[in-house]
Formats: sequence, C-alpha cells, structure tokens
Amino acid sequence: MTVRLNWRKLWRYLLVVIIYLAVGSQAQAEVIGDELWPVIHEAFFAGKTIEDGSQLIQITAPAVAEDAGLVPISVEIDTFYSDALQVAKAYLITDANPVQLTAIFHFPKNKQPIHFSTRVRLEKSTYVRVIVETGDGRYYMHKVGIKTPGGGCGGGIGSDEAQLRVEAGRMKIQLADPVRYGEVNTLSFNIKHPMRTGFERTVYGYYAKPYFIKRLDFMLDNAPLMSVDVGVGISANPYIRFDFIPSRPAEIEILARDNEDQEYQQGIRIP
Repeated sequence: MTVRLNWRKLWRYLLVVIIYLAVGSQAQAEVIGDELWPVIHEAFFAGKTIEDGSQLIQITAPAVAEDAGLVPISVEIDTFYSDALQVAKAYLITDANPVQLTAIFHFPKNKQPIHFSTRVRLEKSTYVRVIVETGDGRYYMHKVGIKTPGGGCGGGIGSDEAQLRVEAGRMKIQLADPVRYGEVNTLSFNIKHPMRTGFERTVYGYYAKPYFIKRLDFMLDNAPLMSVDVGVGISANPYIRFDFIPSRPAEIEILARDNEDQEYQQGIRIP
C-alpha cells in the first residue's frame, strides 16, 4: 500500500503548532489579548450584554507580579454610580488561567460601600476582569493587564499531607481598633488551606487531587454580610479583606467549606 502525504494539510498543521508555541512563549512576558474573551463570555455570560464598567469599577493590581502564586487584587465598586444601581454579585475572571472563573462575591441587598481585596494565582500574563451583576440583571465590566513569569497554578507538592490537613481551616480575623460605629470599618480574614488546584505534581510525578476552599460566608448577627464562591484561582491560605459599616455591637461569624465538604467556623465580637 502506498501512503501519500497531503503536504498542504501537513503544512497547515505545522503552522498551527508554530503559532501555538510562539504565543505560549510570548505569553510569559506579554499580556494575552482579548482573543480569549469571546469564549469566556459565552461560557459564563451567554446571551448577556456586558457594558463598559470603567467608571463603576476600580481595580488595583500590580502591573508586573513577581510571585505568580500570590498576586494582590483590590476592587472598589462605586455604589453611588447610579441611584438605581444595586450590586448583587462581582465575578473575578482570569483570562489565561486553566480555570478562568476565580471567584464570585455575593452582596446582600443592604450592602453599603463595596471594597474588597484578595490574592490570586496567575498561570501566565493575562487580563484580570471584574464583572458586576446588578439586582435588575445588568452587567458591567472592567479589566487590568498583569505581566508575570507564570506558573502560579502548578508546581510541586512537598508538604506533609497529614500535617497539612491538621492545620487546614485555622482562621485569623482582624478588625480595626477601635471599631467606629456608623463609619466604614475593615475586616481582614485569612484561612489556612493549601488550595490545591489539581495541576500540582507530587514528588512521585502524578497529579495531586484538588483540595480547596469552595465557599466563605460572612454573617453579621446571623444576617448575610458577604459570601464568596471560591475557585482554585485564589491563592493558597485564602485572604479576604473588605469594608462594612457596623451600627452597633454585634457578632461576626465566618463559615468556610471546602470541596471535601469539611466545614470550619469561627466568630469575632464587635465590642
């Protein structure tokens, strides 16, 4: 049997491979453009019109992140942007990560000023987007580009598994001292957890199974203050910082749940 090569098809295939390798090498130094956004839009916001949110949303992030596994992101949403604007959710999207949906922040109807911070992982240089969903179903988006050496979603596993699980769930909560009633206060929260993405390799070469916090609920006297659907794009030992306005002494309770349905709970009293 005679095998004939289709040189035209072979050349097209080689051209695709060359372009892929070129883009992959450049992506470590250059921010990936908007070519990924149509696919992300269709995956998470199919049929939704997303408006320009550059006047509504402010994102503070480093232009160059030296540590791809620990990139600080701060978001401020102008709740006075429109008299009729009620912010319901804020989606944190990282275009070039293997899992683009990094987190969803949920706000109750009585939410006051919205200002929150966290830390994310970046697999390569990318756009990070914040998409705000309003109570009446409108969407607004703003984005920033971040350059990084990359590799924040993978890496090796070197920690002792038993010790890691013993420490998982330990929380640290801080409030401004003294608390100012009727004014903006800041709560800082940190929880011990490896946030394994499923892309890390063990010392034996196989991939470790995912192990991450998937939900955080912040309650003020049993009423929702803020909730977060946490994705694997959030850095290890998740950190959340946000503003709120207390009106009186109260109890803040925090409930965390991981992907193995383990629950961790801790409270702090506002004096």
